[in-house]
Amino acid sequence: MKNEKTIMIVDDEAENLKILESMLHQEGYTIAAFPRGAMALKAALENPPDLILLDICMPFMDGFSLCEELKKDKILKDIPIIFLSALSDLSDKIRAFDMGGVDYITKPFSEKEVIVRIKTHLQLRDYQLHLEDTVKERTKKLSEAYKRLKIWDETKRMWMNMLAHEIRTPLNGLFGAAQLLLAKATENDAIAKKLIFNSMDRINKLIDDAMIMVQIQVNTSIFFSKLIDVNFQGCIREILSNINKTDIPIEFCQNKNLSLSAHTDYNLFYRAIKELIITATKCLLPGNKLLIEIDKKDGFQWILLNGIGNILNDKDLDTFFMPFGQQTLYKEEADFGLGPALAKSIITIFKGKVSVRNVKKQSRFVIEVCFPV
Repeated sequence: MKNEKTIMIVDDEAENLKILESMLHQEGYTIAAFPRGAMALKAALENPPDLILLDICMPFMDGFSLCEELKKDKILKDIPIIFLSALSDLSDKIRAFDMGGVDYITKPFSEKEVIVRIKTHLQLRDYQLHLEDTVKERTKKLSEAYKRLKIWDETKRMWMNMLAHEIRTPLNGLFGAAQLLLAKATENDAIAKKLIFNSMDRINKLIDDAMIMVQIQVNTSIFFSKLIDVNFQGCIREILSNINKTDIPIEFCQNKNLSLSAHTDYNLFYRAIKELIITATKCLLPGNKLLIEIDKKDGFQWILLNGIGNILNDKDLDTFFMPFGQQTLYKEEADFGLGPALAKSIITIFKGKVSVRNVKKQSRFVIEVCFPV
């Protein structure tokens, strides 16, 4: 039965060549037999075989030298080489394997053993080639998918920039007209005035948050400006001095002074923690308070925002960090927008994690931010 595989035999003993050639012909292999190493090398370069049976002790170019030359060629280097030799010392076998041989058979050999080993190594070579082809195909597909994704990300970024500009332009006109009208408003119009200004601020913030989230999704590396040390205590104090006053008292335990080193932008960290603090106050009712703590334990540094006096709806815990994820409003105008989702995206850049949970026995909820030490 015809076999598509070609076996090259290199042995200076005519009797060995004759026996091996006859044996392999019966198995259907195509045979290329040579008594000298130089002749075999030239033939292999012109027509690479699928496997080589190689004797070691040969004049002019021994088997080790021929193997070394074969391994230098990028096409021939992966062809399986089985050494056939009368040398039985362990050092010879180790040298054969070190030079790239896949097997070693000592003479005199068993014909059945030779056939079995040839079939085994041809199968292994086929599996290897199939795996290499599969990897190349998958790599090509991944590369093409990556290129499409980059195009899509860039298109998304450009679209968001254009959309933000096109939304801001007419909004600025509306905001300007509203401000002119509100300048003439009476005290009785205070509620309408507050509603309009709050809506204006909310729209501008949504646009800004969306732009940052898109930039984080498209190319996080643009935020890795330089290595900075973020001082937790100083950052939180700065946030508390700059956020608008609320009817929710905020208490900050400043008994620890922790910091985080990261390749990123300080303003991003500041914004993430600020968003979470503002979100926490929106979840609290009059008479509640927000307790902020920083801590170091279990190999992490923690920022803990404790909402004392209230727990969250269980459904809201699952969607807390999703865009517009809150399902239940706790008080008037208290919706999350993109704040928690943006904060989570930023904290991820710092290799941190953020979560929220209820402590029902203590009637409080806690937003936990942690970073590896």
